[in-house]
Amino acid sequence: MSDPAVDEAASKTAPARIIVADDDPSSRYLLQSMLSSAGFTVTPVEDGAEALDAARREPPDLVISDILMPQMDGYQLCREWRADPMLAPIPFIYYTANYTEPDDERFALSLGADRFLLKPMDPADLLGVVQELLRQEREGTHVTRAPQIEDEARVLKEYNARLVSKLEHQLIEVQDANESLMAMVNGTVRAIAKLAEARDPYTSGHQERVAALAAAIAEQLGETEDACEGIRIAGLVHDIGKIYVPAEILTKPRRLTAVEFAIIKMHPEVAHDVLSGIEFPWPVADYVVQHHERMDGSGYPGGLSGDDILPGARILAVADVVEAMSSHRPYKVAAGLDAALDEVAANSGVLYDAEVSAACLSLFREQGYEIPAATESALITV
Repeated sequence: MSDPAVDEAASKTAPARIIVADDDPSSRYLLQSMLSSAGFTVTPVEDGAEALDAARREPPDLVISDILMPQMDGYQLCREWRADPMLAPIPFIYYTANYTEPDDERFALSLGADRFLLKPMDPADLLGVVQELLRQEREGTHVTRAPQIEDEARVLKEYNARLVSKLEHQLIEVQDANESLMAMVNGTVRAIAKLAEARDPYTSGHQERVAALAAAIAEQLGETEDACEGIRIAGLVHDIGKIYVPAEILTKPRRLTAVEFAIIKMHPEVAHDVLSGIEFPWPVADYVVQHHERMDGSGYPGGLSGDDILPGARILAVADVVEAMSSHRPYKVAAGLDAALDEVAANSGVLYDAEVSAACLSLFREQGYEIPAATESALITV
C-alpha cells in the first residue's frame, strides 16, 4: 500500500500542472514554451470544452484561458469551472487580446476568475502571477473567487452582449483588411494598365471604357457586386498583353498585314502569363485570355466555344467589341456606336453570348447608357 504521507510529499515536489486553453496556435505555443521552460507541466488545448475534459480526467494546479474560442469560450469555461466542485478551488486566469475594456475585466472577474491579464504580457510578469497563485494554493491561502452574479438571466444577457460586440469588432477588422487588400489590388492594376496604354497612345482610355461597360453589363445581368468588380478589374487590364506587340504595329496608320495581325492576336496569352502570377480574388487572368473567344469557336487563342468560355470573359468580349468599333484606330475610322450595337445584335448567340448581348443592347437602347469619356483620375476606383 502507498504511504499517504509520502504521496503528499511527492505531490508537493512534483511540477505544477497547468492547462492552457487558446484557439490560436502561436499563442498556445508561446505560453506552453514559456511555462515549460519555467519547469511546469503544460497541457495545451484549443477551447473550453477540451479544457474541461482534460481537467476532469486529471485536475490541474491552474488554468490559463483565452476568451474568444470556438465550441466553448472562456466565459462559459469559467462558469463551468466554478460550478464543478472538483475544479472550483483551482486558480483560473484569463489571458486575452480581444477583450480589453474595463467592463470586460469586471464581467470576467464577476464569473469567478482570479486574474484578468491582457496579451501580450512580459513573460516575467506573467510567470510572477502564475507562481503567486500556485504559492497561495500550495500554502492553503488561496481564496477561491465565487461567482458574484446570481441572476442567470442577467449573466446571459451581458454575456451575449459582449460576445456580439466582439464579433462585430472582428467583422470590422476583417472589412478594413479587405479594403486594404483591395487598395493594393487596385494599385497593382493601375500600374499594369498604364504599361499597355503607354505603348499605344491611340487607344488610351480603351481599357477604362471597356471596364466600365463590362461592369455595367454584369450588373444588368444581376451579378453580385463582387463579381462585377472582378469583371471591371479584368477590363482594366485586358490589353496588357500588347506590351509584347512592337509599337510600330500598334500605331501603324494603315491596315495590318496578316503577319502583323497574327502578332497582335498573341496578346491574350501574353496577358495571361503576366496576370497569372498575381493572386487576384477573381479569375482575372482567365477572363483576359478568353476575351477574344467566340461562342461558335471561331475566336482565339484557344478556339473555345459555348460554356467553355467563362461568363466573365463573355461579358468582356461584348464590351470590348462595342468600345473598339465605336472608337478610332490608326488603321481605321470608327464605325460608330450604332454599327457596334448592330454587330452585337446580328451575332447574338453566334459570336456573342445571347444573354450578354441582350443586356448590352438594353443598356444602350432602353436605358440610355453612354460610354464614359476616359479620365486618368477615374482609372481606378475602390
